[in-house]
Order: sequence, then C-alpha cells, then structure tokens
Amino acid sequence: MPELPDLVRIEDELQRTIAGKRVDAARTGDPLVLRVMVSEPFPGVLVGRRLEEVRRRGHFMRFSLEGGLVLVINAMLAGRYKLVAAPGDGGSTPNSKSKSKKDPVSLGLALVFEGGPELQYVDDKRMGKVYVATAADEAKIPVYGKLGVDPLSPDFTREAFGALIAKRRDQVRMFLMDKVAIASIGNAYADEILFAAGLHPKTFCHKLAPAQIDALHDAIPRVLTGAIAEIRRRAEPIDVKVRDFLAVRGRDGKPCRVCGTTIRAVRVGDGDACFCPACQPAARKLFVDWSKLPRN
Repeated sequence: MPELPDLVRIEDELQRTIAGKRVDAARTGDPLVLRVMVSEPFPGVLVGRRLEEVRRRGHFMRFSLEGGLVLVINAMLAGRYKLVAAPGDGGSTPNSKSKSKKDPVSLGLALVFEGGPELQYVDDKRMGKVYVATAADEAKIPVYGKLGVDPLSPDFTREAFGALIAKRRDQVRMFLMDKVAIASIGNAYADEILFAAGLHPKTFCHKLAPAQIDALHDAIPRVLTGAIAEIRRRAEPIDVKVRDFLAVRGRDGKPCRVCGTTIRAVRVGDGDACFCPACQPAARKLFVDWSKLPRN
C-alpha cells in the first residue's frame, strides 16, 4: 500500500491536478467497498460537486467536496491511486462507457472530473474502504477518528513522543506501527526508521535508554522527509511505488549498504521486519542470534 511518503506525493499531485474541478461521473466495480454514511445514494451523492481540497491524514486520503461532504479512502494493504484519461476523451461523454465492458471488482472507485482526468482507486485484494460522509460525521469513520499524532506535524515533539513511548510494553516496531499512537507508519518505513536509529525491531519499548528514545524520535521525521524528497524527485506516476532507495526494507539477503552484513528478515507480530544484525544489534537473547552468522 502507499505509505506516508508516497501519500504526500499523491496528495501533492491530486491537489495540483483535480482540486477545484467538478465531479462529472462516479462509479465502482465493487459496491462492497463503499461505506455511504449519508442518505443520498452513490453515485448521485458525488456527481456535480466540486472537489475543494485533497489532504492526507495519516494513511487515509481525504477529499473535501462542496456542500460539507467528505470522501475518505483507507487503502489498507494493496490499494493504490491512478490518474488516467477520462472516458470522455476522444469525443465520448463521461457516461458513455460500453455496457459490455464491466469494471473489474478491483476498481473500488472512479471519479471522472470535468475536463479530465479520471481518478481511480484500485485494490486487488479488496480490503480497503471508501467512506462518504458529512464533514460533521467524519470522526465516526473507523480508525480515522482515532488516529494519533502526525509525525510530520509540529505536535510531534520530543516530549510528546516520550510520553507516548513511556506507556508502552510492546516491541518498538509494533509501537511505531500503532496508528492510534502515530499516524501513520507502515512496514517499510518502520524498518527504515529502526535502521536509522540503530535499534533491533524486537527491542522492547520499556527497555530503551533515554538516548535511544531520542534517537528514535529524531529518526522518524528525518527518514520520512528524506523519503518524501526522493519520491518527489523521481516524479513517477502516483501508482508507482518507489522503494529501491530504501536501506533495509525489501533487501533481505543483500549486503547492508553501511557495513556489508547480510540484511535479515525476522517475524514481528503479523509481519516480517528487515534489519541489519550489525547496525541494529539485539539488546536481548533471541531464538536466532544473527550476529553469529556469516556476514554474507
């Protein structure tokens, strides 16, 4: 799924491309992903409204529409956003899509804007959700209304972070990925942040020294802003996931770019974490002591 740095780039591009335009048509290939929290049915509730603003909030993308309406998308594990030429291009009307060509169920939502383009939210696993609500009710959207502090906001101070982590007894990677604490860090950047801070992903939060907590706090915005800058520099289409510059994520079995030790993957919670056993030494005895294995 797109993680926070990807979403900042997507936010930039959608704000530049479609903000201020009116919705000419809307459709879905799978009505089950829709959560319409207003009385007016889809797609009529969206058609004819002007898109006022696109903003990221945590891992959600929020579309503010005129009339006090919001459309909020949670892309979950496999969702992605695409900008494509509108069906009306080439002389057809926005609603002239051939009835013989049914949208795939992976198409969670398509919005056709006046003068193009078409924004598509696509989810091959069909796990994400699309919420339509009034701005007054958006806090009722699951998870969205309980998101923690944004790590790129001025509220993400050393003191606020220290207060959050002081309450934790879980492993540090699981803490980083808790969206109620921090909005929102995913698998890839949890690994990158821990590498930058020199912390093993299975380290328990309550075992961290004050200097380690400070290092972790400092690494979070540094890693995220660095990734945002690189993704913006690449300027790939918004459906392209740029990951080849990452230090450890996706590099299991390859040499660490800092010390040459083989990057390893270890199970943490429900997923795998990639780390360097030398740059991120374990603070306690684990089932596998990666530090005693060959470097490569």
